Order: sequence, then structure tokens, then C-alpha cells
Amino acid sequence: MLFRLLGSVRIENAETSAGVTSAPVRGVLAALLLDEGRSVSMERLMGSLWDESPDSARKNLRLHVARLRSQLTAFSLQERLVTLRGGGGGYRLLVEPDEVDAIRFKRLAAQGFAELRARRTGAAEAALKESLGLWQGPAGQDCAASEQMRARFAALDELHLTVRERLVEARLGLGRALDLVPEILDILAAAPFRETSWAHLMRAHYLGGNAAGAISAWTSATATLSDHLGLDPSAELRELHLSVLRRDDDAVRDPFSRHRGEGPGQARPEPAWPRRLLFVDGKSVAAPAAPAAPAAPAAPAAPAVGRPPA
Repeated sequence: MLFRLLGSVRIENAETSAGVTSAPVRGVLAALLLDEGRSVSMERLMGSLWDESPDSARKNLRLHVARLRSQLTAFSLQERLVTLRGGGGGYRLLVEPDEVDAIRFKRLAAQGFAELRARRTGAAEAALKESLGLWQGPAGQDCAASEQMRARFAALDELHLTVRERLVEARLGLGRALDLVPEILDILAAAPFRETSWAHLMRAHYLGGNAAGAISAWTSATATLSDHLGLDPSAELRELHLSVLRRDDDAVRDPFSRHRGEGPGQARPEPAWPRRLLFVDGKSVAAPAAPAAPAAPAAPAAPAVGRPPA
């Protein structure tokens, strides 16, 4: 049995795959699944569906739950949806972690991140690749959802980008290079302010024998950050640029080469890039540590969220 949230909201078993009809019913199912089998109060469910609950919210919610239970019956799962009595009421959907694609996705992502920190790149690649195999599109498509629940979907979308970046990092560590450029460019098309991916692009070009491509990627990165955010590149990205200019193959290949005393199974620190990320018009944006202030006029697609360093 598999409940899908990553893409269209669906219920699947070995024989059948069925979408959940009506946006409010999809929203109820999504809210229950996001709480991973825990009890969810009526108030919390209403807050997941509506920014401002209508007067008929409780009555409507009970109707949506009844329709969800009816659709679960087709899979003989109606007993999984438990009605809670007392304390204002609520519901609980009994699911195992591996039955929910979003839970499996997060677990495998965390496993891949841990393997990468421990420099076990082969194991990291396997876990991250399996995690991405569960992704079928932006989370919670066509659900009735409040701003609060949309933020939970957005967190899954952001994690998806991070998993893609970490998979690229693992594959760079395994010796791949220029064949990764299309994937990196695709990530940057969706999120052009992620310094991690700009660093990966520089490394992929350089390690593939295209030093000029690495320098071109640096130029594009600095122009993107400056023109749209009024920011200079991070110290880590500048250090990588210097390694490219010095033709320091080891430093480009392993940005953590200063920790050479670590054994192959020992953890190494997280990369300092990207800087703290925000969402602007649905895209992730690197935000400076300094207080927000207007940037110099630039392309209107991405509002400024910080000011250039002094």
C-alpha cells in the first residue's frame, strides 16, 4: 500500500492506483498524511484547509471525511480512518511510515545526507537516488489547502531541490563531471540563487577538463547574485573560484580538503553554501545575514531581500 503526496494525491496497491476525487477530500487526506499517523484535531484540520474557516467548517469537514472514508473503502482501508471522541474531536489515519511516499522520501533523504557527511559517496548516491525515485511532481497538487499547509508542501519542494543538489555532489565525488552539467543547469533554472549549484557547475566543468567553462559559471553566478539580489558571492564560492584559477585540482575536487586528516568513514562538516534560503515568488533565494534592505534596481523577476556586504 502506498499513499502518494509527491505529485497528484493518490492511493495505490499492487493491483490498483486511484486518484482521490475532489480538492477538499485530497486536502483532508494530505493533512492527515503529513501528520504521519498521529491524531489531528478538528481545529488543526480546519486550519489546514482554510485560511479563515467558514461558519460551516465543521459540518463541511465531516462531509469531506465521510467522502474520504468512502474512497478508502475501495481499498478496504476504511477502518484505518479513526474518529477521535472528546477534546473537540478529530481524526487519525493509521499508516506505516513506508506507506507514505513523503515520509519515505524524507527518511531516504536524511539517510543520504548522513552518508554524504560521512564521505560514503556510493551509499549516499544510492539513498538519494531512491529518494528522488519517489518524486512525481510538486507536493500536494490540486489540494484544497490553507497557506499553512501550502508552506508544508513548499518545504517538501525545497527538500527536493536539496536532494537533487546532494545527489550531484555525491556523483561529483564518484568521479563524474561534464555529464552532470544538464542536471545542474536544470536545478539553477528552477532556483537561480542557490550557490551550492553554482559551485557544482564550476566543479563539473573544471573536473571535466573545461576550466574556461568553470570560470564562465563563476561569472554567471556573480552576475546573478549581484544583479538580482545586490549580493557578493559567499567566501566559499570565492575560494572555489581561486582554486580554479590556481588549477588546484585537489581543492576543486574536494572542497573539504582542508580536513584531510579525516578517515573515509569520518564525518566532515556541512558546506557553508548556500546561505540561508527564503522563498520569493515560489523560488528559493539566498538571503544575507544582514538586515533586509532594498537593493539596487534590477530585473523585476526577483525582489531584493538583502543589501550588499560592506
